[in-house]
Amino acid sequence: MNITKIVCGPMPTNMYLLEEDGKAVIIDAEARIEKIRPLLEGKELLAVLLTHGHFDHIKGVDDLVKEYNVPVYLHPGDKQLATSREIFQENLRLFGFSAIIKSPVTDLTEGPLRIGPFRFDVLYTPGHTEGSVCFRIGDDLFTGDTLFRRSIGRTDLEGGDARKMKDSLRALRELDPQLRIHPGHEGETTLAEELLYNYYLQH
Repeated sequence: MNITKIVCGPMPTNMYLLEEDGKAVIIDAEARIEKIRPLLEGKELLAVLLTHGHFDHIKGVDDLVKEYNVPVYLHPGDKQLATSREIFQENLRLFGFSAIIKSPVTDLTEGPLRIGPFRFDVLYTPGHTEGSVCFRIGDDLFTGDTLFRRSIGRTDLEGGDARKMKDSLRALRELDPQLRIHPGHEGETTLAEELLYNYYLQH
């Protein structure tokens, strides 16, 4: 499996393109369609998977659905976060930009998820938002804004919960330490490194 990271948006956000045998899925979708289209040439896009519903991870969703007619997977705990006009306006006021999803959304549930040649394990990890998830595939773990290199996602935004974040991090600590961590922002790491150096995984 080939993994391409696309860094985009004002935050900036990590968007991931996974490709195997000419098939592709996207994890989080911030980039404009003009930036993604060349990367998908010769590939069949099968789905868009969202780690959570914050605006900086969903901005490109509707354009991808319009152009490629693919399903969008999001945990139901974040459906309102990703579709509410009221939250859109509040984000616009606080951050200067925002986004919502108008396309149909398929509910994600914890457990196995098979999309073409891709076999994911969906881990429900609330805390940053109510519907945050991580996607494990092989030795790679896509953590969205749950776990970063040497840090974690905020719990003081819409849908955040510090207690639930602690529970989610406790569950991540039990995974294979050799997992490669692909976060929603900043650089990659491994779970082994974070167990050694990330304060939030030690408390």
